[in-house]
Amino acid sequence: MRNRRLMKRGEYAIEKATGIRWVRKKSYRYLYKLACRKDVIRAAYFKMKRKKTKRNDIQEVEADLDSWVDKIQQIIINTKPADWKAEHPELAFNPPRHSPLILREKGKVRIIYVPTLVELWIQHVIVMILEPIIYGSSYHHSYSSFPNRGGLRGKQAIARWIRSGKGIRNFAQCDIRHFYGHVKTKYVMEKLEAWIHDRLFLHLIAVSLKWFPNQLPLGFYLSQWLANFVLQDLDHELKTVVKVAHYARYMDNFTLADDNKKKLHTAILYIRRYLAKIGLRMKGDWQVFRFEYVRKNGKITGRPVSAMGWVFHRNRTVMRECNIIHLSRVAQKIYKKKQKKQRFPLKTCRAFSSLMGWVGHSDVYNWYLDRIKPYVRYKTIKKIISKADKEEARKNAEMATGIMRRAA
Repeated sequence: MRNRRLMKRGEYAIEKATGIRWVRKKSYRYLYKLACRKDVIRAAYFKMKRKKTKRNDIQEVEADLDSWVDKIQQIIINTKPADWKAEHPELAFNPPRHSPLILREKGKVRIIYVPTLVELWIQHVIVMILEPIIYGSSYHHSYSSFPNRGGLRGKQAIARWIRSGKGIRNFAQCDIRHFYGHVKTKYVMEKLEAWIHDRLFLHLIAVSLKWFPNQLPLGFYLSQWLANFVLQDLDHELKTVVKVAHYARYMDNFTLADDNKKKLHTAILYIRRYLAKIGLRMKGDWQVFRFEYVRKNGKITGRPVSAMGWVFHRNRTVMRECNIIHLSRVAQKIYKKKQKKQRFPLKTCRAFSSLMGWVGHSDVYNWYLDRIKPYVRYKTIKKIISKADKEEARKNAEMATGIMRRAA
């Protein structure tokens, strides 16, 4: 079991950047030296720039990458506590205050903070070093924000539990109220200090979050990793202390299963008390319910499980209704363009392709044959996206060549 939780050698980004094998320990030192290395900073940049090549600041960095790597290195080297001597304190990392962006989607209001290029780059450096520590000690059924641990893998795990037929008589589900907006930075730093005995590296993390003492800002790359780290102890205690049969967490959404309903109520109470200790609250819509089953008279009793964007039944897994409706509407938009013999919008095509990924992993093929296939030809959509991607890659290559020529 332990070997399954650990990533294989060479899989961590920090190992690829430095060529040094990461060794798991009870405590970690000298992480600040890793953050100051040019190869680590350069590798963090290449991770950061994915899907951002059109941004003006990224193109500016591409024009003179070496000097930017030197600049980030000097910023990190000179970011030290007040009682620690720095050669050029004026170059220290000093993130600006951010004005929040308010986004409304699916009935929710989200407050987003957009980091600057330097902030995002340094956060990628920090996460590259934290990744083996946080991922390596994480519960293997905690999903979201971890590499290769998205909602699809969580869906496969829950479907596997249901197919086994063991420990799934009852389910419990709960959520944390305004999770990111109520995590105290002080508590996060205390947890990090228990693992990391490197004052300079911890100071670099603290500076990155200095304007957010009472929250983990949504939009920061560092936030999602620290959010998972905050709940790690709770994950392990639910399995080792409460000993529920099955447990999965998708960021701040908990899904538990057990034949004993009292044990699930105990787990809910345990989660609530744990959250209270760290200044968080559970939403009031938590539930413990009987998983659906067929009685002897043929009547279906109980409820299906809705988690991670899927609805789980005994004999099938389907998409949530909101995703089905969304896909139907996108397909109708494309069909109307087809009837008018107009060009399909690339953004709409990408949305359709993304939603079709859900169809491929759920038992809604008959619905697809009835509501999607007669109106939209998926192969045509994929060709449009492929052509657009090739054109974008060609333009980026030409841009990079032009930048290199001007630099020469």
